[in-house]
Amino acid sequence: MVTIINSFNNKVVKPVKYLLILFIFVFIVFSLNPLVVIDAWQRWVVFSKFGWVKQNVLWEWIHFRIPLIEEITMMDVRTQKILFTDNPERYPDIKYSRARLESASSDLQDVYIDAIVTYSLDQNNVSKIYQTVWLDYDSKKVIPRIIDSIKTHTAKFKVSEILTNREKIKTNVEAELTEEFASQWIILEWVSLTNFNFNAEFKKSIEEKQIAEQLKEKESYELDRIAIQAQQKVKQAEAEAEAVIKKAEWEKKAKILNWEGIEEYNRLIRQQITAEVIDYKKLENEFSAINKWNWEYPSTYMGTGGAIPIINIWK
Repeated sequence: MVTIINSFNNKVVKPVKYLLILFIFVFIVFSLNPLVVIDAWQRWVVFSKFGWVKQNVLWEWIHFRIPLIEEITMMDVRTQKILFTDNPERYPDIKYSRARLESASSDLQDVYIDAIVTYSLDQNNVSKIYQTVWLDYDSKKVIPRIIDSIKTHTAKFKVSEILTNREKIKTNVEAELTEEFASQWIILEWVSLTNFNFNAEFKKSIEEKQIAEQLKEKESYELDRIAIQAQQKVKQAEAEAEAVIKKAEWEKKAKILNWEGIEEYNRLIRQQITAEVIDYKKLENEFSAINKWNWEYPSTYMGTGGAIPIINIWK
């Protein structure tokens, strides 16, 4: 009987016991989560419970950690946006926003700035970022430097010069932040100064200035228009005078030509009148007079003393 029991223990109980122990061990191990699955947008920092941080960074894949000894912390390496504005509804694609930036110009005028800054973490050095500031890199490093840089470069210009130098301010801020963030293993991607606003008094002065400039431009336009119209009238008068002069010249020339034609005609006529022509014309006139005579003599003729009767002796 004892032999049977011992044989049963060796063949059945012991394997089951070993399997149970293995199952318990596997359960305990997996309950401690030794495997870590990392997505493409994540990087994980490994540190021990004894205080040291591993410099190697876990990239996307399945990784193993030592339970109860190693801990891991996720670091988001996607592009992150920081919005500074008092009107977040104007930027519906950005979920998180902070109050707009308040700065001052070089002539001590209040300036209110809406800005968007995008950045990301250096994927190869997230462990150094974690060692330095833990997970508070945005509040301890990024945001304070953004605020300080924008205020510094805005204050270099007078309030009346800020709008015309917007691009210069943006370029200076980007250059400064790129260098400073790089030393903190942070990559600056983009800076956008979306809006500048000013106090009511300055905006009123700008509006008044714009109105004055518009009136000045309108007056200048009117003066130019009047001058152009005057020039057009002068040109028109000159053209009309020139037309009158040309007409008079043509009429003068026409008269000269007409007179010269008459003179030439008379000259030709004179050349054609000879003594023979004159004698012929005399005979022609005498013959015409004879043809017109009715063969009656006049009864009177005029003398110095009046009319004198003529006596017809042929009757």
